Amino acid sequence: MSLITGHNTPGFAKDTVYRFMKMLQISWIRFITLLASRVIQDAIVPLDSEERKNVLILDDSMFERNRSKKVELLAKTYDHANHRYRFGFRMLTLGWSDGSTFLPVNSVLLSSENKKNRLNEAADVDRRTARYRRKALSMQKGTPMMLELLKAAKKAAIPANYVLFDSWFPSLSTLHAVKSTGLM
Repeated sequence: MSLITGHNTPGFAKDTVYRFMKMLQISWIRFITLLASRVIQDAIVPLDSEERKNVLILDDSMFERNRSKKVELLAKTYDHANHRYRFGFRMLTLGWSDGSTFLPVNSVLLSSENKKNRLNEAADVDRRTARYRRKALSMQKGTPMMLELLKAAKKAAIPANYVLFDSWFPSLSTLHAVKSTGLM
């Protein structure tokens, strides 16, 4: 909107933003987590009192693509809310809250790890790229991805006293793995 209205225009063109967003070399999990960390530490935490408890919140939601046919890694995925299978992805989201503010930190789309449930396989890409690593991550189970997002949040120094998550995570080994990240 700033570009359209002419107010607060940046010193670069919108094509620069589009080229930046299409770059395959960028580790988007790290970049977005660092961006969220800066917003939290520079803009939100200075306004908070020390009595507030900061938390990281993990949620997985269904990202439906029922009408899609040619989406890469599209899978038949179980929807926990409606108790049925749908075509799409599981969207694992990590957010930060201080009790009054919620800020999304990062998210990842998860396809099925089971090759039989995937409708379209991934195209071959160079294994050295961030795109390949991101696709490999999307074909993992939710628990390792949850730990990956939590480790990225810890590395970015996002302040959190607790980790909150849905009931599909809490096995004893999962709780130990979360505790080993140092966030609990």
